[in-house]
Amino acid sequence: MAKLNIGQEFSSHPIGRYYSDGEGSGEQFREEYLKQALALLAEGEKLEVILDDGVEGYGSSFLVEAFAGLIKFGYIKNSDLNEKLSFIYADEDFSFYEKKIFQYIDRAKYGAASYSGGKR
Repeated sequence: MAKLNIGQEFSSHPIGRYYSDGEGSGEQFREEYLKQALALLAEGEKLEVILDDGVEGYGSSFLVEAFAGLIKFGYIKNSDLNEKLSFIYADEDFSFYEKKIFQYIDRAKYGAASYSGGKR
């Protein structure tokens, strides 16, 4: 099973929605880490996302842009993303973030927008 540790591999302060919000944004995580990690998965393999190693918490803007953005921009369908993701955390308080991520994924509309962002 593939793993992606947000706090160790991406940022200990994941915050904001867009690149313009600064380092550690949801857009940056989606475009530079999450998409690639998902693309490297073998058939039927899951990506374990470690939520609490070196991270104190997440804002909704980060989570929506990072995870639901995959669906909104047509990279992957809701059900397929749900099947490919699992979350790991030692701190039970992080179960809140797991629930919110799946909620954002379920509410996202596939292909609702075209991605025209990126670093400027």
